[in-house]
Amino acid sequence: MMSRTEAACAPLPRNEKANARRSQVIQAARKLFAEAGFHNTGMAQISKESGVLVGQIYRDFANKEAIVAAMVEQDLDEFLYDGVLCNACATGDHAAVRAWIADFVTCEEVEDARIFAEITAEAARNERIAAIFHMIDQRLRQQLVLALRIIAAAHVDDERLVTVANMILTVSSGVMQRRVLWPGQADRAVFAPLLACIDAQIDALCDDEATVAACA
Repeated sequence: MMSRTEAACAPLPRNEKANARRSQVIQAARKLFAEAGFHNTGMAQISKESGVLVGQIYRDFANKEAIVAAMVEQDLDEFLYDGVLCNACATGDHAAVRAWIADFVTCEEVEDARIFAEITAEAARNERIAAIFHMIDQRLRQQLVLALRIIAAAHVDDERLVTVANMILTVSSGVMQRRVLWPGQADRAVFAPLLACIDAQIDALCDDEATVAACA
């Protein structure tokens, strides 16, 4: 049996080495995209920052867009499979689902805000980046529909859940953009009526007799 020191110094299995290398590249790209922008960052710079040879980067990632896709997928998985939401859905905890949706809408903590702004701008001129954003939108919508299904009455159809999910995504996107553009200047008083509007839509899903409530 190896000692802790021997175990720490032992070479990683091939798949673990590959994952560690990919992680190095992704973290280096995060830093450089935030500092210099996506368009002004080349593979040579990512190689220098990460310590991974350019040829090896290209074996793991076809291009910069592939690095962005891996970065986004990593962040999205961490967000969507957050323990709070998973537990809430597994146990049918309506209050916890609502709390998660409220946190999602208000975007209290925007990590890597500069990267979000940079990649959003790039999506307007780069079809491959735009496709990544489309994937994000689809996955977020699917997760919101699953969460809303926990709360909704049995007769409520998926089309109605998608409508409410789209409303939540639209509001959240606006809040996120404002937080990125004007960090630290969000008017918390605005959140109350926004969340009340969303709560009204969710309440309507719970009531067998209700129609979707108008947002006054």
